[in-house]
Order: sequence, then C-alpha cells, then structure tokens
Amino acid sequence: MAVPPPWTSLTSDEKRARTLAVANELFARQGIAVSMPALAEAVGAGVGSIYRQVGSKEDVIAALVIERSRVLRERFLATLEEPDPWAALAAATHATVDDCVADALTQTAWDEAAFASKAVREARAGATEALALMTERARAAGELRDDATHEDLRIVFCALRELGGIGPDAAHRLAELVLRGMRAG
Repeated sequence: MAVPPPWTSLTSDEKRARTLAVANELFARQGIAVSMPALAEAVGAGVGSIYRQVGSKEDVIAALVIERSRVLRERFLATLEEPDPWAALAAATHATVDDCVADALTQTAWDEAAFASKAVREARAGATEALALMTERARAAGELRDDATHEDLRIVFCALRELGGIGPDAAHRLAELVLRGMRAG
C-alpha cells in the first residue's frame, strides 16, 4: 500500500478531500462516535488542522451527507435517460439499498446534519426531487400504482440506514417487496 503524502505537502482542497475520505472509512469501521483526535490521527494531521479544513465533527458529517445526496441525485436523474423507466427505477433502488447497507451514517446522523445545516437540507431536497422525478416517470409509463409515490422508496432507504445490520440479502428482499407493491398490474 502506498504511503500517503505528508499533510503539509497537500493543498487545502487535498487536505479536505483526505479528511473526508478518511472520516468516511473510519466511520464505516467504527461508527460516527469516533473522536476528533482519532480522526486527526488517522488523517495524519492535528485536530486543529481538521477544524481549519472542514470544521467540527458535525461539519465533517454534513459534508459526507451532502456528497451522498449529490450521488443519489445524479443516480436518480440518470434514470430519466434510460429507455425502460421501471428497470431504471428498480436498478437505482437496489443501488441505493447497497449504499444504505454499507453506510455508517445512520438516518439519525442524516437528520441531525439536515437540522443543523441549510446546505445539507438543500442537498437532500435535490436528491428527493430527483427521486420524485424518477418515480413520476415510471408512473407516466404506466408502471406504478396510482397510490405509489417516491415517499415509499424514501421510507425504505431511511429504514435501511437504521437497519443496516440486517445484511444485504434481507435489505434487497425488503426493497423487492416494496417495489412489487408499488408496481401497477
């Protein structure tokens, strides 16, 4: 494994990127209760450097939620270009299930970050809007029941962030059951 370059040789953007990447890995292994000194040690910098580059631990979590929201938004919007709206919706749902199962950031962390940050609220709203567009496209193609909405999928994603310990097989089974319940005819 390559030794990362020394902290002092990095640009400000590279320091921020390293901090967020290390935080993401550390949170995945140990949960979000990791202390700032432990994060700083893993990054190879001092706690003060982390505060200067990203901010508090809450700011680190907020930055991670914003990035995850951006990925979701892009994933859901990409389905609008796919020829089969139902297949695209199902594939995006299962990809998001994989993210939820693997994500160390619980729904509580997502919600707390949104409560504390306008930027997080806006990023999450963008992902939700894209989810709604994806769902409405499937409805317009006659693939969804009249009472099925993007909120049905959001509930699955939120629940799986809390129930990640159920494992990928059970998580995908739950998603498949919801998708079957949403599908028209």
